[in-house]
Amino acid sequence: MPENENTTPKTVQENEAKQVKELLVMRTQIIPAMNLGTETAPDWAVCGRGWKKFSESPNAQTESVKYINMESEATDTTSYSPKYAFECDLMASERTVKEVYSIAKGRKTGSDCVRPFLVIDKFDPVDGGGYVAWYEKLAVAVSSIDGDKKMTVSGDLNAQGDTVKGVATISADGKISFTPDSGSDTNENA
Repeated sequence: MPENENTTPKTVQENEAKQVKELLVMRTQIIPAMNLGTETAPDWAVCGRGWKKFSESPNAQTESVKYINMESEATDTTSYSPKYAFECDLMASERTVKEVYSIAKGRKTGSDCVRPFLVIDKFDPVDGGGYVAWYEKLAVAVSSIDGDKKMTVSGDLNAQGDTVKGVATISADGKISFTPDSGSDTNENA
């Protein structure tokens, strides 16, 4: 970029830094929430305080083939086996943490440990209000309840079926609602 009398090297660096910052998504802009209500009367609670890790692994499944006229294999993505690794401080006042803890302590299995979750992309607003959000049912699999002084709970949240894209709105008082995109199928009426 050629310099002129209005563009100093410092201004160029500041503009480049601003552009990079505008492209980066911060951790606070991806909001996980768990439904602590029912399908007909959802009560979306943000997994915020206490949650130290909510790390998504899409786990793409692939299949490779090498035809007789090819020197190298071609690899296709055929499906996904997603999960979220989590870790949270055991904070009894946080409803989502308490729910995960009670699933582990109650030794729940099967559908008794599956909970609806939303992952709200607050960095991706939609026309008309709200944000792009992803709904999925996740099976809570606690692998550790441990601590030297402060207790932590950790494990995986394993996907149960397909993800549903939609729009989440967050009211001024923090209440979350979810509407699936038209054509999407979910039993979670919000």
